[in-house]
Amino acid sequence: MKLYRSIKSCSKFLIPRELFKQKLYSSTQNQTSKISLSDDRPTSGEYFVSKLLDSLKIPYKNQFTCLLIRCSFCNNTSLYINKITGWFICTHCLRCGDWSIFKSYANKHNEKICVPTPKNFEAVKDFKNKADSLINFKLLKTSSKKSILKSLNMEDLKLQYLDRIPGLYVNSENSSLYLTMMLDNKTIVGYKEIKLENSLNQNTVPDDCCWGIAQVPPQIPNHSQSAIIVDDFKHLLVLAGHQSSHHIICLPHGVRKLPQELLPSLEYFNRLILWFGNDQIAWNSARTFAKKLVESRCYFIRPTDDQPSPYLAYKLGLNIEKILKTADKMVHPSIIQFSTIRNEVFAELQNHDKTLGMKWTKFPALNKIIGGHRRGELTLLTGPTGSGKTTFISEYSLDLAEQGLPTLWGSFEIRNQRLAKIMLQQFAKEPVHLNLDLFDNLADQFEKLPLYFLTFHGPQPLNMVMDAVMNAVYVHDIGHVIIDNVQFMMGIGAKYDMGSERFWQQDSIIAEFRRFATYSNCHVTLVMHPRKEKDVEQLSINSIFGTAKATQEADNILIIQNKVMESLQIKKYLQVSKNRYSGNLGVMSLEFNKKSLSFSQQNDK
Repeated sequence: MKLYRSIKSCSKFLIPRELFKQKLYSSTQNQTSKISLSDDRPTSGEYFVSKLLDSLKIPYKNQFTCLLIRCSFCNNTSLYINKITGWFICTHCLRCGDWSIFKSYANKHNEKICVPTPKNFEAVKDFKNKADSLINFKLLKTSSKKSILKSLNMEDLKLQYLDRIPGLYVNSENSSLYLTMMLDNKTIVGYKEIKLENSLNQNTVPDDCCWGIAQVPPQIPNHSQSAIIVDDFKHLLVLAGHQSSHHIICLPHGVRKLPQELLPSLEYFNRLILWFGNDQIAWNSARTFAKKLVESRCYFIRPTDDQPSPYLAYKLGLNIEKILKTADKMVHPSIIQFSTIRNEVFAELQNHDKTLGMKWTKFPALNKIIGGHRRGELTLLTGPTGSGKTTFISEYSLDLAEQGLPTLWGSFEIRNQRLAKIMLQQFAKEPVHLNLDLFDNLADQFEKLPLYFLTFHGPQPLNMVMDAVMNAVYVHDIGHVIIDNVQFMMGIGAKYDMGSERFWQQDSIIAEFRRFATYSNCHVTLVMHPRKEKDVEQLSINSIFGTAKATQEADNILIIQNKVMESLQIKKYLQVSKNRYSGNLGVMSLEFNKKSLSFSQQNDK
């Protein structure tokens, strides 16, 4: 059984790194010269894709996230190529593949190349099997419709508007609603199910990666290319039940992730209004999704008390259209006035607890010091050899992943199999090797976590690592990257083989990850060894290996300290030596539990 997802260490199907850099740092074009890339890098995001198409004299239409060409298999102009990754799909014949497959397919245009349809579309068969027992919502009696809305606490919604929702079904027992997910508004590729007895119980099929969206046309007939994007089945029902000039779109996986495979379904729209909840995950996801959707066409309903999620707004009797008019652009000019960001500042002040970041459930003392885990920051973790840096940061990141934060692990010191074993034991809270009968059930639950692992081990060049990391952020919406550890990335690569000092090498790595964290709105945690010091001395900020560059760039510095007691027992604690956000410093006791490999402060409880 495959216990973890992995990112290919040498992603030959990917567009080269320059293309990722252009997208991730597009808002700071005047600073891109500082990034360690070749001088002849391209200046446009679709350069590598369009260059191949031009060389083969294949005409294409430049859209927001993809290039559109004619498919040679079905002869329809319906083949979309992602500008960033080169991944392609024909929304008519459903053939798809990565960039290497497309290059082979394009270069051998007159030869037969096998491009299969993906297994993801097997969800269609599952839905067809259910279809015999399902009834289209608009065909129900009025009394049945009202009964369903009552169970959802939506009695006031107008039935004639809900009848316009395509692909809305109910089962024969009136216990579940079904909403089909469509690819490019043509093919059913999945569905959502909501249990009426518990509307919080919503399932998406396929659960891991659905390639379609639910789309409701505007009630006011027009040629609008504006859409409201929501993350929940109930939000879609609420907005569909109001008269609107916008299309309404429900994402298959909520705010967890935005698969690149469904981007072709959104190419028609030139204005996208993102209206999610006002929790920390939703807030950060809106910013991350906007980068993938192209920020220039994205608008954001900023989360304040008088602008909650669509369902809450409906229950509180708020004016939906008035809230929609407050949608702000996701991007601003390089020079702005306070009036431009006034609403954003107000939203942060009103949601002060949420701006502190995502809370750890296993380390409440850390929440009191740091406030929470915030995207866009750089954290350094150090400690003596054998102090438990990897074990601690494993549990630290697992805590956040269990709350839905997509996490990418780069373990250069220990192999992924060993790391996964540690994390699985921390997840189970008991020794798994003594309870092998529980393995399959635990592994099934563990696989559902948004955890990804780089397949690197040992020394690797920085540019190769950054290729994989940038790809993961774009494809999997990663919000937390852990690199364990920085020293394994040093001293190799053509750039560093010309007598450069190790300190300068490390400074370059720190600077690269600092820019990456800021411009991709992703939190980066770097594990670093301290310089050699006497065992009797406590570590400090000055103990971190290298120059002052690392400590100056970091937002947070965490140090695992070993203190020898009079009884000769070793007492561990985590010292927060830097906290740029609030300035609060302090220590957190670390009590290690060998059975669960955990430092959690909740073990005793």
